[in-house]
Amino acid sequence: MEPVITSKQNNLVKYIRGLREKRNREQERRFVIEGVKFVSEAVSSGHFPEKIIISERGENNPAVRAIISGLGASQIVRVNDAVMEYMGETDTPQGIMGLVKINGVSLTDLVVTPQSMFAVVEGVQDPGNVGTIIRIADAFGAGGVILSRGCADLYNAKTLRSTMGSLFHVPVVRETDITGIEAFLGRNSVFSAVTSLEENTIPVHEADFKLPLAIIFGNEARGVSPELRRAADIKVRIPMAGEAESLNVATAAGIVFYEAFRQHGSKAKSNL
Repeated sequence: MEPVITSKQNNLVKYIRGLREKRNREQERRFVIEGVKFVSEAVSSGHFPEKIIISERGENNPAVRAIISGLGASQIVRVNDAVMEYMGETDTPQGIMGLVKINGVSLTDLVVTPQSMFAVVEGVQDPGNVGTIIRIADAFGAGGVILSRGCADLYNAKTLRSTMGSLFHVPVVRETDITGIEAFLGRNSVFSAVTSLEENTIPVHEADFKLPLAIIFGNEARGVSPELRRAADIKVRIPMAGEAESLNVATAAGIVFYEAFRQHGSKAKSNL
């Protein structure tokens, strides 16, 4: 068994902590996941971490021991609890994290079938919203999520936590420009719907969603850009009876995706 790392000056410890910064993640093409569920999701979906780091707390957790059972010594790094807290970004570390390689996904990697649904996320800046929309897309069997330039970083710790592991179940294309999104929709004859607060739009429960379908969600303050609104096949709104002016974009995504799913009952996924 390898010795337990106890120094914050250890090169691997400094490397892992450095991946908190986006520029380092992009340069190294690596990101860090934390917690039993997240690491387990990565392993079970075939996105096996290059390294799994466990602490004394993790060693005493049966779920952690199950994850690392059968792994070679070179794949496991042991640290003490203080070092784990120093490297991680969660308030209550569970004693396990993984170092994962970034596998870039492009629009051409997405497979469009007659039953496909996609989420297009344009300029959504809150990491929690971006992560939750990815989770919603996964829940309703979407074939992919397309993030425009200006969205919160996919590998930000809050974004990752908000996906609850769905990042490993649905392909996510990031840093896409509007021209590329429009070309993808047109090239693949994907029916598109945008969410809007305008009164002359279709109530979501009256919309006739066609497949393959892309549902476009816009920036928290500005909504969907004029370019994508013009390109959309339909514009939908969520009728509300209370005093609230609008809904959180992730909440709206859940409602619209549920309605599309209700209409078609599609469980088919497009895979890479």
